[in-house]
Amino acid sequence: MSDNSSRKKKLVLLDAHAILHRAFHALPDFTSPKGEPTGALYGLVAMLLKIAEELSPDYVVACFDLPEPTYRHDAFAGYKAKREKTDDALVSQIERSRDMFRAFNIPLYEKSGFEADDMLGTIVELTRKNKALEVVIASGAMDTLQLIEGKRVQVYTLRKGIKDTVIYDEDAVIARFGFGPALIPDYKGLRGDPSDNIPGIKGIGEKTAIQLITKFGGIEDIYKTLKKDEPAFKTAGVKERIIELVRTNEEEAEFSKMLATIRRDAPIDFSIPEAEWKSSIKLETILDLFTEFGFRTLGR
Repeated sequence: MSDNSSRKKKLVLLDAHAILHRAFHALPDFTSPKGEPTGALYGLVAMLLKIAEELSPDYVVACFDLPEPTYRHDAFAGYKAKREKTDDALVSQIERSRDMFRAFNIPLYEKSGFEADDMLGTIVELTRKNKALEVVIASGAMDTLQLIEGKRVQVYTLRKGIKDTVIYDEDAVIARFGFGPALIPDYKGLRGDPSDNIPGIKGIGEKTAIQLITKFGGIEDIYKTLKKDEPAFKTAGVKERIIELVRTNEEEAEFSKMLATIRRDAPIDFSIPEAEWKSSIKLETILDLFTEFGFRTLGR
């Protein structure tokens, strides 16, 4: 028999809203026998079963957004302003997902004034000293790539729909962007993020942002070099028009980076669940809820 005690434990953090949102748009409008919308909930459960099979987590927790504004909205009235109002059918499923998480015995973390991403960042920070733990963030959003650390913290994300998933570690982030996870907020500070209505520097796109960061580092370093040695930008092949855009938009870049940076200090009381996830699940509770929602195939 092999000694299993040296195996690292795996904690999966679910970005509940991102997963439900993705499932809602990827799946048909299913309804329960009572006529409740259930497409997003079906997708959430399908994702949970996929995670159980592919990742074999020892512990699972879910992080939630709350409807009230966060400190980002207080700092910038336009934050997420271009998003359409959440569909009522999705709102009701976000609420019902709490019953689903309870049935699966998955604890929930949320905090007024913060986003689910900040819960994820804080839990990553609070578990940093636990060398026997690996963390996998399951999300439909790419913002969380900034939380990746080597192979200790990885992101399991949805590429298309809810079936096509990909796992990012630090090497995969570098392969995709040309720089490491810590510089993702700088990247968004330069190019912005239309999905969150983060402005960035108008006129700077993906390629230019990557060029600036790979040549000069993060936003603070870019401005340090610009003030000390502007010719270095021309030597690196940066066009005059871009140098001018960077020069005149320092405040916008720094502010956008702040909006894009996931907080790691949300005031939550986090602890690893006492029992391992699979041993704490009561199958009858789950099957009762599946019957209520009409999830016959998932029940099987």
